[in-house]
Amino acid sequence: MIAASLRSVPNGKGLMYVNSIPELFLVLSVFTKELASRGLAGIDFDFVGYPFAIIYFTLHLQRILNSETMPWKMYFYIIISSLFSILLLNLEYGNFLKQIIPIILIFTVNFVIIENGDHRNIFRLYVKFAYFSAIFGIIQVMLSFVGINILIKIPGRLDSISYEPSHYASILMPALIFTFFHFKEYKKYFLVMMLALILTFNLTGWMVFILVISFAYINPIYYLFSIPVVYYLVFYVLPNFNANFNMRIVDTLAVFRGNIQVLSSSVNANGTTISLYSNLMVAEENVKNNFLTGAGLGGHEETYFRFYKGSIFTLNYYYGLNSKSGHSLTIRILSEFGLLGFILYVAALVRRLIFLDNGIYRSISFGCFSHFLCKTFKLGAFIDYGTPFFFAMLFINFREFKRSRP
Repeated sequence: MIAASLRSVPNGKGLMYVNSIPELFLVLSVFTKELASRGLAGIDFDFVGYPFAIIYFTLHLQRILNSETMPWKMYFYIIISSLFSILLLNLEYGNFLKQIIPIILIFTVNFVIIENGDHRNIFRLYVKFAYFSAIFGIIQVMLSFVGINILIKIPGRLDSISYEPSHYASILMPALIFTFFHFKEYKKYFLVMMLALILTFNLTGWMVFILVISFAYINPIYYLFSIPVVYYLVFYVLPNFNANFNMRIVDTLAVFRGNIQVLSSSVNANGTTISLYSNLMVAEENVKNNFLTGAGLGGHEETYFRFYKGSIFTLNYYYGLNSKSGHSLTIRILSEFGLLGFILYVAALVRRLIFLDNGIYRSISFGCFSHFLCKTFKLGAFIDYGTPFFFAMLFINFREFKRSRP
């Protein structure tokens, strides 16, 4: 039976935690987006993570209904606010239904499995998987230098088991943050994963790592150090280090200084900048049209094509890029849930950060938070690359922390 589990077994010195089969599959599903995804009925279907979630959900309905941590209020708010937005903006229901069903199913499974296990050991299992993925990524890059390309899009830039280096950063970062806080115990893990981060040549990963560590210590000295470092990296080091960095930074700065020619039909700008700016404009329009609840779940994609209909941007090579995901989770939440939803989202994450404790609860909370900070810069899907896992882990970790205090 899939729920079968041995929580502890004798190890000669006492008891040792043993992860259950559901826990193993749950953690594995954080890493299977590229490895196991194939096209099915017009969607990118993860043939490891999604069937597991469906089977577990079906077999454990009673456990789900009895859950103490299930985010029923979140589900209720998403449904009610989205239906209101759809009616107000005269949108179709199809995208909402395609999103809400897998969100409820996959988030629910993550909450139930983590709640019914030892969340600390489940997170340690994730760290171990992240460590192995980093080793694979380092080997991947080394082989690419001699012309052997294994699951790598750009030879010389590590993306491991993800489609892009920036995608991999969102998977790796929680483990890297965790091992930073537990360096003595995880020295080898930290050094290997840090090398993997370096080999991604990804600006997002570096910025998030520096910002999270600075935020975790709430020390003005760290801010005095981190802000100049980030500024120096972005404006002086990286543009001269790599042509790809130079193009993205220069183009993005130009856009936010008022040069909107990137949305013309033939301008030679990079896809990241165009995706960011074009989706941000749609989010801004949705907030103007309904500042309270936005376009509703799944509404960003429909409003994207409605917004640019008839414009010269439709002739651009990058037209439609990331229209489903909104480029980043932050842009998408602002676009689909408005100012109210955005404030609730940020408040929910920040409220569950643990500052006072110096143990495992604190390191898990900041590790999970780093994932969402990564997705502030890129990636807007709700159920890919471990987002449900880190969301559920953040909530349950905070609950267990409060219970552990006298």
